[in-house]
Amino acid sequence: MASAKANADALAAAIEARFTNVARNPKFSAARMRIARYAFAPSKLGNDTALWTGLRTTRAGADRDLEIQAGLNGAQYVFTARPGVPMPVKIGDSRHLIELEQLGESDWAWRTRVDQAVGLMPPGRADDIFRALFLSSERPAAAVRADYRAALPRTTAALGRLLTIDSIATVPQADGSTLVTLQITVSGDRLKRGFPAFAKYISKYVEPARYRYRLTDRSGSDWFDAEARDRLLTLRFRSHDGQLQPILGAARRMPDTLQIHVDALAKISFFTVGVTKMQGEFVHMRGARERGWAMRFTKDPEWHLPLIAERLLRSPLRRPFEGKGVLFTLGLRTGPEGQTLLTRQFDVTVRESAIMRFLGNLGFTAMSDYAGKVEEEESRFLSESMAAFRADIAAMTAK
Repeated sequence: MASAKANADALAAAIEARFTNVARNPKFSAARMRIARYAFAPSKLGNDTALWTGLRTTRAGADRDLEIQAGLNGAQYVFTARPGVPMPVKIGDSRHLIELEQLGESDWAWRTRVDQAVGLMPPGRADDIFRALFLSSERPAAAVRADYRAALPRTTAALGRLLTIDSIATVPQADGSTLVTLQITVSGDRLKRGFPAFAKYISKYVEPARYRYRLTDRSGSDWFDAEARDRLLTLRFRSHDGQLQPILGAARRMPDTLQIHVDALAKISFFTVGVTKMQGEFVHMRGARERGWAMRFTKDPEWHLPLIAERLLRSPLRRPFEGKGVLFTLGLRTGPEGQTLLTRQFDVTVRESAIMRFLGNLGFTAMSDYAGKVEEEESRFLSESMAAFRADIAAMTAK
């Protein structure tokens, strides 16, 4: 129990540090906004030598990379762009790598990776954390609600400014499993007092968004379902002894490889844009020194675009899903000096075109609204929430 609490505190401390008074050196500050502006029009970035920290000549042109070292420096978490950044070994420190490779006249491959040191918890213990969370839901709803409020009062209050658990339904099944439905309201209303800019952003972009993520096996059985609509996030799953089961049907061991189905629609400016029926492979990574998930999307989704984009050539929208497709990974792995690294990776290939530039402009609108005061307030909100969680852990240890 003591080691579990220490591991949880280290993870929370790393996240708290990451969002503490964030500062960026001038090179990274400028590069960050230019990449956001031209992510779907990379030719604007390729020859900007001031942007990158490394450049290698290739047959198609050149590989460019931007390395960033980040960590607490006094009371600030500072991001510094520089070459040769080592893997982090101090809790909270991180290494960021952004690579851009030209594959042809109009095709460009983006590869990004982030590694953050989060303590000494072996990656394999992540399975125990999720098992404990699912196991805790296999009780009457009133007990679940009472327990998290009693165990995490400060965390509940801090996160409650954005997220409120409206209802918990736990329905015992004949085979001993429990069907769980959790409904959470996501609203900026309670943020207005201390985080007015962040509250406005949540109301403008997050509350109107509609999305759904489903995990299914090859037979089509659902194993997890998360859907957001009209400010309400609904989670559905079935658990037995802390192990996920198919939501309907006979109990069985969850396979390591599932299918993920994504619908995601957002309102940006005057337009509603997004995808539906995006399907990919969802793999549980269970290596000896690694735990996590890898999602790869190789099937064209259905695009939902404004009328103004209907007359633009749509074939470039298929390019990201060709070949190796779009890859996103999230997990824990053992790093140098025994430090565990929280890692994420995102790889995508884009074909520069009019329709991709149009989508890039929409995305930059949201990024422009976010940069500055909104991001400042969001960081403070997350830092305060992690500090509250650490205080709750310390209170448990003192009992």
